[in-house]
Amino acid sequence: MRIEHLTLKVSGRSLYPLWDVSLRVEDNEVVAVLGESGGGKTSLAWAAVGRPLPGQEVVAGKVYFKGRDILNMPPAERRRIYFKELSLVPQNAPDTLHPTQTVARTLWEIYTAKNGKGEAREAVLPLLEELGLPEEVLRKYPHQLSGGQKQRVALLLALLNRPQLVVLDEPTSALDVLTQKKVKDLLGKINREHGTGILFFTHDVNLAFSLARRVVVLYGGQVVEELPAFKRESALHPYTRGLLASGPRIGDPPLSRRGIPGYALPLLAPPQACSFAARCPQARDVCREEAPPLVKVGEGQVRCFAYAAGAQRGG
Repeated sequence: MRIEHLTLKVSGRSLYPLWDVSLRVEDNEVVAVLGESGGGKTSLAWAAVGRPLPGQEVVAGKVYFKGRDILNMPPAERRRIYFKELSLVPQNAPDTLHPTQTVARTLWEIYTAKNGKGEAREAVLPLLEELGLPEEVLRKYPHQLSGGQKQRVALLLALLNRPQLVVLDEPTSALDVLTQKKVKDLLGKINREHGTGILFFTHDVNLAFSLARRVVVLYGGQVVEELPAFKRESALHPYTRGLLASGPRIGDPPLSRRGIPGYALPLLAPPQACSFAARCPQARDVCREEAPPLVKVGEGQVRCFAYAAGAQRGG
């Protein structure tokens, strides 16, 4: 998948959830999009599967999946590839389950719609075990499941037909710590063993850097940094470093974590300055007067005037 210079606007308002966002997911790759709430993650997740959120419109940009612009793909053709080649697990995944159908019925409908009549049970049981779900879940209705179980069932639906790419919006947010680890381990396993590409959106710093191969940091609807996950300690952008400093890690002294002061503001009209300047401890006059470019630095990219001089413009 390639997302190129994508800009989204709220219909009838000068509000831009995303501005000139570009990223890619190579075959068999795991990419994380990291950022706090309100940064544009959910808007990007839905646009990535060709379905911008209601009330949002595409102003510019393309989203290519297997060489075709999914944003301009006929709806019937998009439906054919959903769950078979491309799946989305939305942030409110538990609410997407059919309330009057058992889990088994929903799984059977998705499996047969993409594979014809066949034995869905053989595809379901191994995933149930890997997700830590008992077989009795298949006979239950959504209201009979816990929030964590419903989240895992939604993940099961997305993985059932072994798609080439899975897009996940906050895939572990409704789960306890032990189940989070199971889900993380399963995602890593399907990537290694089945070559499934994964694009996931999260505010969890440790999840992003431990599961992904590359991390794209989103702030105020813009990409502010992209870096290999193993370069975690070499992050350049002040916002990325702030996220890393605020995330808990085993062995930290009590109260050693510190947050980022202030809060993110919505992107109003084209950016005229650095969107992070008001919260940045290193901000200079130029940061408040001009919008910094995204520049290539080493193996990554960063949107910061501290690294702009003499660097190569990024995409």
